[in-house]
Amino acid sequence: MLSQRRIRLLLIAAVVLMVTIFYYSVPLPYTGDAGTIQNQRFYRSTVAAIEAHRETKEAASKQDVQPQKPAPQKPVEENVKPVVEEADTVKVAIPKGASEEMEEISIAGRTKMTVPKNKDQDSSKQEPAQASSEDDSEVKNELNAILKRSPIVIFSKSYCPYSKRAKSILLDKYNIVPAPHVVELDQHAMGKQLQLLLAKNTGRHTVPNVLVNGKSIGGGDDVTALDEKDELASTLKSLGGKWVQEVDRKDQNKQAE
Repeated sequence: MLSQRRIRLLLIAAVVLMVTIFYYSVPLPYTGDAGTIQNQRFYRSTVAAIEAHRETKEAASKQDVQPQKPAPQKPVEENVKPVVEEADTVKVAIPKGASEEMEEISIAGRTKMTVPKNKDQDSSKQEPAQASSEDDSEVKNELNAILKRSPIVIFSKSYCPYSKRAKSILLDKYNIVPAPHVVELDQHAMGKQLQLLLAKNTGRHTVPNVLVNGKSIGGGDDVTALDEKDELASTLKSLGGKWVQEVDRKDQNKQAE
């Protein structure tokens, strides 16, 4: 159904069209130049009115036919700033004359601040290294002092069964001059450090560790195997050299008597 506005516009257009057709179809008497100019003005105004009416009609029809676009809806998550867990970095101006070395420190577990390095902290970091080097030298000195006590040294632990077997063979079955020196690492003040140093020097990390002139001949199983093969005395003499004066089995001495 056409609206009243459209019907009214159509009627006006029809009337204007009929008047124009009737005006141009009926011959007019000669009125001279004034009449011609008047007719031209009327024609132009009529044509302009018709063009304006047509343009208005086309614009109105386009507005009625063209569908209205829905207004864009903003997304729900718009304007919601994502949570960023990255720590912010705050830079501090370096005073004149200060060292250019910088470091980052964390504040409250999140924010990081760039500050000049603290020389006291650097020196404190170097102190443990110096202390460890001093400890190493003390351990080496202690090991050298132990090795000077006897050419044969048994590094043992009082609760170790393998250590007990090695000690029983060397101390009970053999007469050795000078007598082997026993070091119980679990009872020594530097026991752990000595064991680490022995592992570094001899390649043996466990106890017992039997050293002859600073050279390891093995642990409990090795000493037992040498004893069973009757090679323990010869091994001790060859490695001990002039420092080992005597190595004899006690049972052989009894048989000779």
